Amino acid sequence: MKKLLLTLCLGLGSCFAAQAQKEKNELHFKSSQAQMITVYKGTIFVNGNKAFIFPQDNINYASKRNKLVEDGKSVFLFLEINNAPNKNRFQVFNIDHSLADTVVNAIASDVKDWDGDGNLEFGGADITPVYNGTDSAYYVASRFYEIKKGKISYDAALTEKTDLKVNKVFLSEPFGENGQPKLIPKGKRKP
Repeated sequence: MKKLLLTLCLGLGSCFAAQAQKEKNELHFKSSQAQMITVYKGTIFVNGNKAFIFPQDNINYASKRNKLVEDGKSVFLFLEINNAPNKNRFQVFNIDHSLADTVVNAIASDVKDWDGDGNLEFGGADITPVYNGTDSAYYVASRFYEIKKGKISYDAALTEKTDLKVNKVFLSEPFGENGQPKLIPKGKRKP
């Protein structure tokens, strides 16, 4: 009897292991306005209609950051996109009727009230290359967005506050003509 139970447990364990390894490739959401949103193999469907097709299916389906955020009558779909070797990105869509319009592409982060102003924010800084000089470092530029009154907009105050905290200086134009981050004296930057 013990041998039979052991065999049964081992068999069930291998079934669960096979199911656990199955790669997730779909997401399902329902808005308060009864919109049915499905993301399946790189395509967004709204109420059964194709609303957006990604050129490449690099959606991180297992991410807990994939979500719907509603503000007033606006419905925003947040999808985390794999962006290795850099940080993952959010592709954010405004869902309106059966349409999915791209609103913003930002660093993937928690969507929460980061600065205590009562609005949800998201974003951050990407990986900055290492600079081998001893007296300077690359500026770590962040970019945050805020959801307010049914719209998503750049949050200049949170971006500046974050950059000041990390770099000890704020640069409104953090990148040079070559696309690289600008150099700042190491004494100014937080270690």
